Amino acid sequence: MSEESGGVDSKRVSVLILTRNEEVNIERCLRALSWSDDIVVLDSESTDRTRELASSFKNVRVYTRAFDQEYTQRNYGLHSIEYKNPWVYICDADERVPPELRDEILRAVNDTGNDYAAFRVRFQNIFMGRWIKRSSNYPVWVIRLVRPGSVRYEERATNVHPIVDGTIGSLTQHFLHHSFNAGLDRWYRKHNFYSDREAEEAVKQIEGGFHGIGSLLSRDPMLRRRSFKNLSFFVPARGALRFVYSYLLGRGFADGPAGLQYCKMVSIYEYWIEMKTIERRSDPHARTRELAERLLGGGR
Repeated sequence: MSEESGGVDSKRVSVLILTRNEEVNIERCLRALSWSDDIVVLDSESTDRTRELASSFKNVRVYTRAFDQEYTQRNYGLHSIEYKNPWVYICDADERVPPELRDEILRAVNDTGNDYAAFRVRFQNIFMGRWIKRSSNYPVWVIRLVRPGSVRYEERATNVHPIVDGTIGSLTQHFLHHSFNAGLDRWYRKHNFYSDREAEEAVKQIEGGFHGIGSLLSRDPMLRRRSFKNLSFFVPARGALRFVYSYLLGRGFADGPAGLQYCKMVSIYEYWIEMKTIERRSDPHARTRELAERLLGGGR
């Protein structure tokens, strides 16, 4: 029982953190999770001090697994590792759980009337020392508090969505997302990797056709957001449109200089996805053969 959690039993929630070279973030993340007696760090073969730093915490167990796909890594973390507690909070190393969210998590899992399989949470995206509320299209909901046996991740190249067998609740407090703690270079390298995976997913969606019209009006904010995401793969000039949507229509300009810079960076990311999608859907070798055959045929 923890005094700082208001007398609520803090031994009811385990934590899962997926890591890869997070020595900049991992200690602060773990200190903010000191209320959990069972934290699992599933590391994707870091080459820095991530595992060493995580192992120094008494309430942390460190596992290592080579990264192959995001959904397989996340499913392994939930289903192939045994937890001490029936509930697991899923956290990234660049995220912080403030006391207000901690207390709400503990109240939720100790509510005797709780029949939920998972809870969704909102977050505050922090950039240049401030919450960029409008630029980041707030609120964005993500499922983070789960009963592991009731949740599995879909087979998707990136930005995987948890599939929940049961009812989903919503928490009112936020976690803090410090996605720029490791510097802009890390952010660009990471999003270059993400854009590769997004382009793979875009090709699948475009070639398979869009079938989520009904989901665009769903009451589930996560399902609705996913449907709009899939629909965006069919839209040309997505980078420019993302800037217009976030900075002008979404009033990202109200976030000041930080909002402008963030909206520009996210627009670049969307442009990368668009160009990589075009590249994957074209076959330059086939076009070269076609041109050669046409020229050779015309010269006869």
